[in-house]
Amino acid sequence: MAITTNGHTKLKNMLLNLIKEGQYTLDGKKYKTPLFKTELSGDIITIYLYLDDNVSGKITRFELLDQDGDTFDDQPDNITKPNINGLLISFKYSLKRV
Repeated sequence: MAITTNGHTKLKNMLLNLIKEGQYTLDGKKYKTPLFKTELSGDIITIYLYLDDNVSGKITRFELLDQDGDTFDDQPDNITKPNINGLLISFKYSLKRV
């Protein structure tokens, strides 16, 4: 049997509700940051982090943390961020019924 439309919707919402906050590594030190925005469009789930112009330095990793504080997903990176602009980071997931 296939998952129902209702079950599929609940799984997408469960994923969105599982993610508590973001984290980034700046100059070798980890900093937590709140989720900036979440979107659910069809089968695409997008979670955004935003670092404002107060953050500057070398960023080597972005992470999403779950409700237990564990890393759910991470993206290694190598960005030197100046303090003259913000930075928007997105994590995208597709949850399709097959």
